[in-house]
Amino acid sequence: MKCKFKKNFRTSSSHESATFAEWWCFTVAFLLVSILAMPSQAQKRFEKLPLSINIPDQAEVIPVVSADGKTLYFARTRLGMDSSTVFDIWESRIRNDSQFAPPEFIGGNLASSYGVAVLSVSPDNNTLYLLDKLHGDSPPNERLYVSHKTSLGWSIPDPIKIKNVNPKGLYTDYAFGPDQRTLIMAVDRDSSIGDRDLYVSFFREMGIDAGTWTMPLWLGSDINSQYTEMTPYLAADNKTLYFSSNRPGGIGEVDVYRSWRLDDSWQNWSKPEDLGHDVNRPGRTSFYSEDAAGKYAYLTWRKSDAEPSAIYRVKVTRHQAVALLMGTVTDAAGKPLFAQVRYERLDRGSRGKGSGEGRSDPTTGNYQLTLPAGCRYAVRAEKEGYFPTSENIDLSELKDYETIEKNLRLNKIETGVAITMKNVFFETDRATLLPASFAELDRVIGLLHDHPEFKFQIAGYTDSTGSAKHNEQLSKDRAEAVVSYLTSHDAPEERLSAIGYGPAKPIATNTTEEGRAQNRRVEFILISNQP
Repeated sequence: MKCKFKKNFRTSSSHESATFAEWWCFTVAFLLVSILAMPSQAQKRFEKLPLSINIPDQAEVIPVVSADGKTLYFARTRLGMDSSTVFDIWESRIRNDSQFAPPEFIGGNLASSYGVAVLSVSPDNNTLYLLDKLHGDSPPNERLYVSHKTSLGWSIPDPIKIKNVNPKGLYTDYAFGPDQRTLIMAVDRDSSIGDRDLYVSFFREMGIDAGTWTMPLWLGSDINSQYTEMTPYLAADNKTLYFSSNRPGGIGEVDVYRSWRLDDSWQNWSKPEDLGHDVNRPGRTSFYSEDAAGKYAYLTWRKSDAEPSAIYRVKVTRHQAVALLMGTVTDAAGKPLFAQVRYERLDRGSRGKGSGEGRSDPTTGNYQLTLPAGCRYAVRAEKEGYFPTSENIDLSELKDYETIEKNLRLNKIETGVAITMKNVFFETDRATLLPASFAELDRVIGLLHDHPEFKFQIAGYTDSTGSAKHNEQLSKDRAEAVVSYLTSHDAPEERLSAIGYGPAKPIATNTTEEGRAQNRRVEFILISNQP
């Protein structure tokens, strides 16, 4: 369509008025049509997943995306043995951020006649947390399970026991944190002020209750309301909590909200904020989860109770300062190993806090961890019959999402094997141990108690900066400082000795700061493993 203007446009006021009015009406109409035809930014970001995942006239719920954004788990409904609606687990691989492979039914040990669904997936994608019914009358407090990836597939689910959870209603929602040591739940208990409130429970690693979860701790009135809080999700930074609620003031009947944990008490939270039209719609929006990079969030939405739920994807607008640490666990020959991979914070005052764990893939040896920014971490791999190995990761200055690759090599327990203790730190040019070293050295004490046949020589090394005489003495003093710490904490003195090599035996170049940092080290050398 073209607009024509007369050549004598400026010579006649009547012609000018008529022509300008026609042009103005046409322009306004064109703009209105264009605007109405263009999807809003919110519509562009709110994307329904393809028909291979969202089957018409069936309900798909509980989308859970892996930390690397490459795998989507979800539950699809069917009729159970008693004609009730039950769930099965389906899995779809995601390629190039947008291509969803046809989903595959996960059967085997993860199939149930009475329904099973994935609630959370570990950052390494090797552990699934499940809502599972072993029999038709399973009570609500006996439906939480965990399964691990093995070389033969997913393991038989093990029950998860939470002390005194005592839910009153049939409906409970659970979400495990990225550290696999934190469990957020939406349950109706005697202490709840609403139909369902949000609580937190922590995994016990030690004591007579080791392997169980603590009694639920109410998250407080900052986040809970007299209405229903449901479908929680704890993000990769272990601080950002998403949940759905039917509290008034939302866009739909149920909206997704976001709140930030303000301290380690788990009682103080920012005021929950509605995620707005980018995420919420009229109807019910729930089961929000997102990848660690903050690219996409996945959620369930249905316009009314008469319509089946479907799974949607939303572009995330707020990235978190998190590192996705990945690598491979191998033996000295490079063979992939299945191992436990643990981490803990190294900052002052955090001894024993900020810890978490994962495991390497039993076939490939690959592992992944999500580590929040703001501090340094000690990361170690452990496997029976091997010496543990450790690395340290400094994320104190991290401001955005980042992927870091760090391979971990384990050495078999053999005489003469030298293990570098990468998380033993000293004051600059002194033999004074820093508190960040204590957790690593405490594990050595445990190793000595578990293996009374072990005898170690502790060897200190420096870089080549400064005089050789000074460096030799400094390296010996540091080795002796390590022995002194161990023996003062009940390690047997007769099984330990110290030696200093100074700048001798470098393992990297001394021409760069990175190389010199590697050469400044403490090694534990097994000199005897005979009873």
